[in-house]
Amino acid sequence: MNERAECEGGIPDLRNAMRGFLVLDLFMRLLLWTGALGLSIGLCNAWHIWPEESLADAGFGPAWFWCKCIGWGVFFFNVIYVAELIVLRLLIPSPKEGRYPLGAVPSRQLVWAGMLGALTKARYEPPFPGFLVFHVANLPPMCWLMNPIVGPKSLSCHAADPHILDPQGVRLGRNVVIGFNATVAGHYQDRDALTIKQTVIEDNVIIGGHAVVYGDVHIKAGAVVGAGAVVLPGTIIGPNEFWGGLPARKIRDLPPL
Repeated sequence: MNERAECEGGIPDLRNAMRGFLVLDLFMRLLLWTGALGLSIGLCNAWHIWPEESLADAGFGPAWFWCKCIGWGVFFFNVIYVAELIVLRLLIPSPKEGRYPLGAVPSRQLVWAGMLGALTKARYEPPFPGFLVFHVANLPPMCWLMNPIVGPKSLSCHAADPHILDPQGVRLGRNVVIGFNATVAGHYQDRDALTIKQTVIEDNVIIGGHAVVYGDVHIKAGAVVGAGAVVLPGTIIGPNEFWGGLPARKIRDLPPL
């Protein structure tokens, strides 16, 4: 059966666009992994980090020394991987805010958004041995580059990596706590279009676990979003307000900080 650009009822067939995104995601992940692995091995070789004794024949002492050397190689891999994320982000333009129809031929802004989406996936789902990417990206000096360049623009630090789908379109204030498996986006999608709109979360905000915050949301200082809540696009949550539910609504006022 031949694939058609449009399905019945005039709704665009997005299969080819999604396949293109998967190809882009595959290429970007291979580029990041091979680049970080090759450079980290090259650094270890140049600095003569590897022990002379073979690991297969090593006793306990040499084996422990091998482990320390491998640890240095893993550390180099993670630092280089984060540096690659920063460089690639500098090469991709930020999509402009607006509503963009979905079709067989995506607009340029959707292409940029797709490229940044692939970069975000590579950041939050790093390959082995990239299990320290979160730590390197959120600690000085790398965080001084990650926050303004890759995003989200943030004055907070998190113990676990929150799901921020559009780092370039999310701004976080100080002391923001995002619970386990919560999702914050800088866009929302309806049946035939995708809207890119910034989400702003001010100081001292708590977002409970498994909550979802869509794009075009403004959460003001001291507010709390309850666990499992879904904050719809266009919502403005006032200072020191507690919101919860699906969809989220104001439940009560909180005492000011």
